[in-house]
Amino acid sequence: MATTSRDTEAFPRLDEHEIDCVATLGELRQFADGEMLIEAGQKDFSFFLVKSGHVDILDLSSGLAKRVVTHSAGEFTGDVDMLTGRPAVISAVARGDVEVYEVTACRIRGLLGELPELSDKLLAAFQVRRKLLEASNFVGIRVVGASHSKETLAIREFFHKNKVLHTFQDIDEEDGQNALREWEAASEETPIIACSGHVVRQPSLEQVAECLGISRKIPDILHDLVIVGAGPAGLAAAVYGATEGLSTLVVDRMGPGGQAGQSSRIENYMGFPAGLPGAELANRGYLQALKFGARFTAPVSVRSLRSEREREIWLDLCTGQTVRTRAVLIATGVSYRRLPVENCQRLEGAGIYYSATAVEARHCRDQTAIVVGGGNSAGQAAMFLAQQAREVKILLRGGDLRKSMSHYLCRRIEMTSNIDVLCHTEVAALEGEDRLRDVRLQNNQTGEFKELGCSGLFIFIGAKPHTEWLPPSVALDAKEFVLTGPALKERGHWNADRPPCELETSHPGVFAAGDVRAGTTKRCAFAAGDGALAVTCVHQYLG
Repeated sequence: MATTSRDTEAFPRLDEHEIDCVATLGELRQFADGEMLIEAGQKDFSFFLVKSGHVDILDLSSGLAKRVVTHSAGEFTGDVDMLTGRPAVISAVARGDVEVYEVTACRIRGLLGELPELSDKLLAAFQVRRKLLEASNFVGIRVVGASHSKETLAIREFFHKNKVLHTFQDIDEEDGQNALREWEAASEETPIIACSGHVVRQPSLEQVAECLGISRKIPDILHDLVIVGAGPAGLAAAVYGATEGLSTLVVDRMGPGGQAGQSSRIENYMGFPAGLPGAELANRGYLQALKFGARFTAPVSVRSLRSEREREIWLDLCTGQTVRTRAVLIATGVSYRRLPVENCQRLEGAGIYYSATAVEARHCRDQTAIVVGGGNSAGQAAMFLAQQAREVKILLRGGDLRKSMSHYLCRRIEMTSNIDVLCHTEVAALEGEDRLRDVRLQNNQTGEFKELGCSGLFIFIGAKPHTEWLPPSVALDAKEFVLTGPALKERGHWNADRPPCELETSHPGVFAAGDVRAGTTKRCAFAAGDGALAVTCVHQYLG
């Protein structure tokens, strides 16, 4: 394989000191020519450092063996799934006689948290390897369905958030029709996924997780902290909780990232002057938390929260399990509200979207896209869509783009030739059968109507907090955001002898952070800071 600077980062060679570190943790093993070290689909696969000989990394996802790279002495196997606990997506086989140091998955995770210099090199390589695989013709999980199907979109969003390598085959195109013939399936049976040798028709997200080998089984132990929600607030809390020695579990109904994970590019987050996609920021936080020992499980939602014993809170999950913990952090964030317009719900996933990633943007190529909303999420979506769409229309109920959008983003929008801001404009009607076709707009000052052909309407208005699962013991404000800290006493929601911690709710031991908390600034960096502060509050509570 030709070596480039990028390849060197993905496939570095360890020095003598680093090799000695690995050798002390591992077991020296020999493999004969053709023996398998790692098999695609294998869970908890080991890390191998080559002492002598060569190890081929093979991509078998297309049905044919394709060599990705060959590791020689001083090089090592592995990728990000050593941290996530998901099955291997590649295979490793000995080429000739090989001597390797084998370190089990459990021990390599410990190494990553204890040896920072070696950890940095391994983690950097693991992440670049995954990016190289994504950029190749790696097939991964096959998803076959209609691009305008709400169910298909949900599966693709789950894969996008959880960084699952997959190939989408649209039944309106030749490769999708070929897949249907291959499986003798009808279009009505889609979406269909092909995973680990299984073909599953119309799977639920729970079945998708099972197919991927993602375990949602949680050990029956008393956790120090359970975080509900894996957006920026939840991820930051997971990093700080794990680094400070708290046994930390994160549960999420979809996967890491939250609303920020759906953002095409975040440019005002400190430390990233060039900006980065929200999914990339979320993935880095996710891997960082895993590195320090936090545990994640998805797709899992919490049905109820209750206190059964002193200083012990029980969470009942959708899986039927009950998780016990000393403290809970509510970091469930918000979602955007539907427009109060006929056909809005019916056309969701078929031209109406609440995020703007590559999955949705492909439907707007050389077409008209409409963005409803005036916050940063709407602005970031418009900038991203402008790269694909012929034109982008931003609809504002009011007349000032700068009222709730950052100045830098307003300037970008004003300088982008194919973005047009329509002030005092609202959606009056939506038309389309199988998918969105036309949008009727109305000027709320003049009453004038205007028809626009539109392939994608992106809604970023009226954030609704995810608090419907909370018990009455957790006080909410009039808009259903969680009340915390001093505001509880002011409104008569606090009965304990001690004052509440800054982010503590009316239910002692239950905290809230990020967009779900009343009175917060709806920005990614603010949510991350809130998550870090929440861990300080948890420490104060636990004593």
